[in-house]
Amino acid sequence: MKYSVFICDDDQSQINIISKFLGKAEGIISDNYDIVFDIASANNFGNAKKYLESNPYDGGIYFLDIELEKEIGKNNGFDLAELIKKQDKKAQIIFITTHADLSLISFERRLGPIDYIVKPKNENEYIQFQRRVVKTVEIAISNLKNSDFVQKMTFHYKVGRQIRNVNIDDIIYIATTDTPHKLEIVKMNGRGQFFGSISKYAKENSSLVKISQSCLVNPNNIELIDLKKYKVTFVNGDTADFSLSEYGKMKKLFDKIKN
Repeated sequence: MKYSVFICDDDQSQINIISKFLGKAEGIISDNYDIVFDIASANNFGNAKKYLESNPYDGGIYFLDIELEKEIGKNNGFDLAELIKKQDKKAQIIFITTHADLSLISFERRLGPIDYIVKPKNENEYIQFQRRVVKTVEIAISNLKNSDFVQKMTFHYKVGRQIRNVNIDDIIYIATTDTPHKLEIVKMNGRGQFFGSISKYAKENSSLVKISQSCLVNPNNIELIDLKKYKVTFVNGDTADFSLSEYGKMKKLFDKIKN
């Protein structure tokens, strides 16, 4: 799998070193994951901001030099991390610094980095630096994999100004209502309504199956499938019709349930 990595450091030699270590990390971490790093870089705050606005990441890994402009209070790695967090909710931030005592600033600004790595001061520290980079990247990849799994197993929908999250396992089905664009969600513990479209949520949630233009179901919560009547019965006793065009899909589900 390909992972996007962005490095921002005002010292090009540091960018080259991290890029080199990431190349080695591909081989080391690939014992557990099949990975490739797609690396981009910038050497100052302005260039980094411009690049990331034009090339937004979703689940990127970021190596950020804290002292970008030599001033902790202006256009530094912390400021860049804030911009990244707003754009990339799954961002894996790794601060590279010459100071080991800046974690309090990060905590106060709620930046949530996964690590601080102190730049090596001499040749003897490079090996330790390399090991730290590889280990931290491995943690970042694990975090992203877990985040993707949680996202896949969670259904999100909006009611008014609120975003509601429901575990996919708790959903029985989602169906259209008599009100245009309004859907009903039927869960193990109740029902609710919200605005949206069956097609949109079918594309966004691979764990749910579209059985008609008006119904999206959790196949794990189907009790019976009647292929002759084109009807499914859910675990709560509700029923829904499936369309002729979905017969092949339902036949496969029927065989799976039967076995």
